[in-house]
Amino acid sequence: MSCIYQISWFSKVMRVQPEELLAESTIIGTDAEASGRLLTDAANFEIKEASWEVIRSPGGVLDGRGVVPGLKGVAAYFNAGKELRRAVGEEAGGLARELFAECIRGMIQAETFLYQERGYPTAEAYGGYWEKLYLNSCRYYSSLDRISRRWSDYVSGYSTGSTFFNRVKSCSIYKKRDGLTTAGILTDSFHEMSAIIDFNAEGTVTGCSGNFLRAPDQVCFENSSLLDGLIGAPLIGFGKKDIAKIIGGPLGCDHLVDLVGDMVKSINTVFKNNSNVLEEGL
Repeated sequence: MSCIYQISWFSKVMRVQPEELLAESTIIGTDAEASGRLLTDAANFEIKEASWEVIRSPGGVLDGRGVVPGLKGVAAYFNAGKELRRAVGEEAGGLARELFAECIRGMIQAETFLYQERGYPTAEAYGGYWEKLYLNSCRYYSSLDRISRRWSDYVSGYSTGSTFFNRVKSCSIYKKRDGLTTAGILTDSFHEMSAIIDFNAEGTVTGCSGNFLRAPDQVCFENSSLLDGLIGAPLIGFGKKDIAKIIGGPLGCDHLVDLVGDMVKSINTVFKNNSNVLEEGL
């Protein structure tokens, strides 16, 4: 078994001025290296400056850098996707929008340590806001009658300084005698999980497994069993919405969808760049 492709995503949110936050995301892998940055207001999360750069891409066709004035004033929060599509579009082949989306996901996660600036008097009050906002949106918030600890209890032992959130995602694809295997991990300030997907020469999933190491509550660990539902799925052309129907929703996990979605996207990238990758040497 040999590794034929690797990619990692890094995200970070930190305070750079008393009233300013910087969200930064980086993609680095076999075929590309790029980063995106959002400078935002710490209280309302409004974007003050958005910039991106691609320093390495296949054939250099996406290389370059730029700023996106059209994102100024947009809140780096839920429902920013429409503004990203409008202001960023397919700049840098879609990489710029992907990087900014990663930054916004980080901002949403970092909010848990900025609750006072966001208008919540206590961590418990902020947790209550999420219990209403995300009610029946994932397994944790669909199981509030079963969980052993609230969000505020889970993060009570954290000690933050200037950094409020870190995340690493990684995907490696391996070629083996009877197909390919992709292994992925997601480790962030609040979660830690992994997944392995095996698929055959037709791109059909033949095996899928994974596990959680850290999560807000033991109920989240139950999401690992959902990965079996991907067996038989045709990965070529399979999108994140297709994945969410299987491992997302009220009894699923958005973070697991995020990880598996990036794994499947990487698989499709490998097929796009080398359509004969499975036939060669089998």
